[in-house]
Amino acid sequence: MKRKFSVEDFRSQFPILEKPLKNGKRLVFFDNLATTQKPQRVIDKIADFYGNYNANVHRGMYEFSERATREYEATRTKLANYFGVDNAKEIVFVRGATEAINLVAHSYGRKFLSAGDEVLVGAAEHHANYLPWQVLEREIGIRRKIIPLGGNFRLDFEKYKSLFSERTKFVAIQHVGNVLGGTNDIKVLAKIAHDAGAKILVDGACALAMHRVNLRELDCDFFACSGHKGFAPTGSGFLFGKYELLEKMPPYHVGGNIVNSVHFEGTSFKLPPDRFEAGTPDIAAVIGLGEAVSFLETIDWELARAHMANLSARMYDGLRSIPSAKIYGDSMDRNGIFSFNVDGVHAHDAATYLGNSGIAVRAGTHCAQPLMQILGVPGTVRISMGLYNTSEEIDATVAALGVCKKVFFAK
Repeated sequence: MKRKFSVEDFRSQFPILEKPLKNGKRLVFFDNLATTQKPQRVIDKIADFYGNYNANVHRGMYEFSERATREYEATRTKLANYFGVDNAKEIVFVRGATEAINLVAHSYGRKFLSAGDEVLVGAAEHHANYLPWQVLEREIGIRRKIIPLGGNFRLDFEKYKSLFSERTKFVAIQHVGNVLGGTNDIKVLAKIAHDAGAKILVDGACALAMHRVNLRELDCDFFACSGHKGFAPTGSGFLFGKYELLEKMPPYHVGGNIVNSVHFEGTSFKLPPDRFEAGTPDIAAVIGLGEAVSFLETIDWELARAHMANLSARMYDGLRSIPSAKIYGDSMDRNGIFSFNVDGVHAHDAATYLGNSGIAVRAGTHCAQPLMQILGVPGTVRISMGLYNTSEEIDATVAALGVCKKVFFAK
């Protein structure tokens, strides 16, 4: 059942937000793209597994194993229902978006891509959606073509379309930018790719806690997602893949649970998704992911998105009011994500100053060094807000940043 969204009610479900820091200050958590905090119900669900029915999944003919298996597989069904996927067998459990992208690159890529085939990769991608294609370029001779950014540091659709040729076979692109925060129109990008005969993979890691994603509507071929950025445990995630593609792909890892039979002469592998889930999984993380999806289902996303839009507008105005702050990207389509620098203050120093004030942010290249080269900076401070953040926290952050430069130049 959906709960009418209010930030006070939402915050109350996250116990860590009420805990004081060692310096006595209250935590302001603006590092949600690194990982989100976890609601009490997810914490309780993990503890329930370990405390009451801890056992390995599949093939166990006893109560605990059967219950663990039911909960584990129920998560697959929950994910399919939440993300608008018709066939739950199109959901493969992985440890996060990084593993999901590597699975596609090395399983689909090595089987269906050849030397000279072109893969279009966004210029602003996280390294997780950049490096696997670089590896394939080096090892099998594919050709990477970079999708450039326009004047506002958003993807240039016209240039995107112009990159396609008869050798273009694949596109790898993020849904929400982890540095500049914009949302790519995946439905349009996918149609352009499909019209050219190419497949498209979407890095959806940063979208989980910001959008209600419907994969049927997006029509991407693969969608990689990390659970921990959407209120689920670390070590949880999934890959969506269209079944007709998954069933043609060989296993990425091999081991227990993925075979029909093994003989000295050879092996017969199971159908998807089993063939991609070798070994003992992180059962507790998957069960926690299922509970996080149940939590996401309770959110009134229309009101939640309005709340995030208000937070983004307030932060944007606040940062612009600081003469020494430079914001990268000028679009208001930010999903609560702001990358900036304070003139004359190293990004790490600014982040440390905020951290000492109880404000948790990220500093560095954010695993997007090619994008930093485009921006012409060694790194940035990044604020990534969540639905539990408040206007008061924004005002406190802006106030702290307003005196940041004076503090460092006074030293």
